[in-house]
This record gives sequence, structure tokens and C-alpha cells, in this order.
Amino acid sequence: MPSIRAPAAKKATTLTVAVKCRRFTGREQSRDIVRVIDNKEVLVLDPDLSKDYLDRIQNRTKEKKYCFDHAFGPACTNVDVYKRCISSVISGVVQGLNATVFAYGSTGSGKTYTMVGTRDDPGLMVLSLHTIFNHIKTDKSSDGFEVTCSYLEVYNEVIYDLLEKSSGHLELREDPEQGIVVAGLRCIKVHSADKILELLNLGNSRRKTESTEANATSSRSHAVLEITVKRKQRNKYRNQVMQGKLALVDLAGSERASETHNGGQKLRDGANINRSLLALANCINALGKQQKKGLAYVPYRNSKLTRILKDGLSGNSQTVMVATVSPADSQYHHTVNTLKYADRAKEIKTHIQKNIGTVDTHVSDYQRMIDSLQNEVFRLRKELAAKESQLSLKPAEKAADDMSWLNVLSHEISENVQERINLQKALFELEETNLRNRTELQHLDDAIAKQQVIEKDGAVVEALRARRQVILDNIRDNDEAGVNYQKEIEANEKHRCQLQNMNEEAISDSGNKTYLGILSQYRILAVHVVLLACFRALQLYYTNVGNS
Repeated sequence: MPSIRAPAAKKATTLTVAVKCRRFTGREQSRDIVRVIDNKEVLVLDPDLSKDYLDRIQNRTKEKKYCFDHAFGPACTNVDVYKRCISSVISGVVQGLNATVFAYGSTGSGKTYTMVGTRDDPGLMVLSLHTIFNHIKTDKSSDGFEVTCSYLEVYNEVIYDLLEKSSGHLELREDPEQGIVVAGLRCIKVHSADKILELLNLGNSRRKTESTEANATSSRSHAVLEITVKRKQRNKYRNQVMQGKLALVDLAGSERASETHNGGQKLRDGANINRSLLALANCINALGKQQKKGLAYVPYRNSKLTRILKDGLSGNSQTVMVATVSPADSQYHHTVNTLKYADRAKEIKTHIQKNIGTVDTHVSDYQRMIDSLQNEVFRLRKELAAKESQLSLKPAEKAADDMSWLNVLSHEISENVQERINLQKALFELEETNLRNRTELQHLDDAIAKQQVIEKDGAVVEALRARRQVILDNIRDNDEAGVNYQKEIEANEKHRCQLQNMNEEAISDSGNKTYLGILSQYRILAVHVVLLACFRALQLYYTNVGNS
């Protein structure tokens, strides 16, 4: 297997932010309050017509004005958006660069239309796929290309594979080489854009959508289409391989229950959508704060959506955010909130670099350790299956209800272990951030002491003190977050003890005590072996980080 590693050289770039204002729909009876000026500025008029000239000049108006990299009015098509701010980013994927394109906005603002489009006005997903295969087709080198496709959705904080007919729950994992990956996600080799479009249509037919009063076909999940282009060079560098990745994200829209009048499952879906979008907004705020005030903890782990988008927001990726808004005065608050977060996203910086590696080279010590632990887990699982097979041959009869309850407890124990791993990782990341903050704080104290010898209270000293206060605030915020994570870990441990007691009670109350006891011990052993493997790998990772 090729080991794909990015070279040391990195190029810093900022997030590209575009705003697209949709057309009025036939059923809307509202006033148009959005104006696009010079393809850059977006002006949102005050929805209240009763205010007079005096109110406006005394700044009592709700009129807002924002400036972005690109702005598109209602008359613009998806092709216009693609040509001006997406096409150049997509071209880099064939050259080993990563790219992320996602649409952000409220329900009914046109996100899915922008990303998927129609037959007459194809969306950004469709146009991007055709561009990739056109570049491959017109490439004059003798390089070999391999393109794979995956499509997932995040619904109620659970990940499903849209390319599988009956997908189970999928889990996120952190790979030392590839970063955040979805374990068990199906990747399909494709040879044309039409094949991917066929898979895209299939996945969209399985995606969760509902009719609400805000949108007749409201997306109830976040969908991520990921295209990986692996390029093997056959000339000068015979064993060299470049790998580019394109993530196309169609987010579900934020909504207010008072506007949709939802109830029951729709209301719960809307709450979960808002929760994950709030986590995304908090990450955007924290990343914007980093550019102005230095290190700040970014809460990626508060949502599976933000963990999936981590590379696109602050990692190795050229990222384009398309903020979609409605021109209707009834959507004023949604429009302003969307533009506010889009404005903050302009401050986010990413570092792009080509993903270049070699085929059949030796892997790192860390990868060897992971492989060894995986082999150990596989061996123990094999032994567990053999033991269960032996026990099943015994003549003792087993009650179906006991087995069902034991399976439920085993599943809850497994989820408890996974939650513990995620909480511990988040705490480690928080501590690592604060360690760097405290190091900078010590350097600032030394610099202030030296500068005061030259000028007691000069401008330089004041600037250093201001920076010191910002670092102290960050440390205080991170310490508070760490305390909260520690409380969650303690609650997790308490819940584990409760599950263990319930497991023992279920065994003691059953007539098949011996069989269930042995079976339960082996299952819990398998879970703990996985936990041990994860923590060993995590410990080694942070040791390597510290040494580097």
C-alpha cells in the first residue's frame, strides 16, 4: 500500500467565502431586501418600512452591509458561481491537493439547489465531477489515475453510508496518516463522471428529507460526497504517487420551530440540526479568533459534522464556503446570521500542500504499532468466536430474552468505551493547547521584563501586556473547558460501573449463569482490548508530537 505523506513546504491561504442570493419562489409574498453590489458587497435593507429618514441617519436602522470574496445575485446561475470561485480549486485535486466546498445557510435558502442543482442548472457537485474527469482525460502525461467515491450523511449525530442499501451506524476514527476517517464507509472505484452522478442520485434518494412549512423538501441531514484522485507517476518518478481529495458538503439548514410548526420527530430532527450547526458556528468563531488573538481551543469534538469538516476548516485544504441567503424580508434574521458567520469565516486560514508519497516504502514505527495492535485484536476476536462456538455446543438451554438483554448491554458498554476515548482525546488536545499557551506566556514575561529596562511603560510594553492578557484569557477558558471534560469523563466512568452491575445482575438472575458469565467476560475482554489498543496508539501519537 502506498504511504501518502505531504511534503514539509506549506502555503498559507484564507478560506474563500462566496454569497449566493436565491430567486423568489412562486408562493412567497414578501419584499426583496437583499442587494448585491459590484459582485463583492451584500447589502441587507431594513425590513421595517415605517422608519423615517431621522431614524436612519441616527443609526436606528437594521440595514447591514458586508463584503466577501464573491457575491452573486438572484439572476446568477450555478455555472456562474462555479466558474468564478470553484473551478480553479477543483483543478488542483488532480495535482495532489485537497479541496472542500460546502454550502451554509438556513432552511429554504437554496443550499441543496446550489450543490446538486437541476438538469437545466447543474449544481457545484455535478460541475466539479465533470471538471475532474475532463482534466484526467486531457492529461498528456503517461500517469495512471484511480478515482474512488464515497457518500455519507450525518443524521441526528449518527453517520450512515448513502451508497449502502441498509447502512448501519458508522464511527469516526483518527488515522495518523489520513486524519479523520469513517470506519466501514464504502469507497467505490469509478471511471466516469456519469457513474458518480448515478451514485449521487442513488444516495440522494436514500437521504432523509421532510416537508416543513419553511421548505417543501427540507434536508434533515448533512451530506458529504468525497472524491479521491490517486495519481501514479510512471516516468521520472516511477514509484511516486500523488493523492488529491475533494469533499463536497451539502449541509442541512438551520430552522426555528416557531416558523416550521414542527412537532414530534421533525422537531427533534430540527433540534439536532441546529445543535450541529451551532457547533460549526462555534468552530468558525474560534478559528476567526485565532487569527486575531492567537491560540484558542477549537471545539471540533462537539459534533461529528465539525470533526468531518476539520481538515476543510483549518487543515490541509483549499476551502470554499458558499453562504446561501433568501431575499425575502421575512427571512431577515436568518439572512443576517448567515452573513455574520460567513464574514467571520473570511479570517480562517488553511495550509495547503501536495500529498506526495511513494509506493512500497517502509511505514513509520507508529503505523507498525497500529498494525500490531490490530493483529492482536483480530487474534483475540478469533479466540472469542471459537469460545462462543464451543459454548454453543453445550447441551444447556439458553433463554432468548437473556441473550437479547446481554446483547443490548454489550452494545451500550461498547458505546461507553468509544465515548471515553473521544473525551480523553479532547482533554489531551486541550492540555496540549494550554501547554503552548503557557510557553508563550513565559516568553512574554521575559520580553516584558527586558523591555521595561529600556522603557518602563512604553508602547511596546503595553502591546506585550495586552498580548499577555489575551493568552491568560485563553488559558482560563481552556481550563474551564477541561474541567467540563473531566466531569464528563467521571460521568462516563460512573455509567460504566452501572452497566457492569446491570450485566452481573442479568447473569446472576438467569438459569444459564455459567454460559452467560463466560460469554459476557469474553465480550467485555474484546471491548477492553480495543480500548487498550486505542490508548496505546494515542499515547504514542502524543509522545511523537512532543518529541517533534
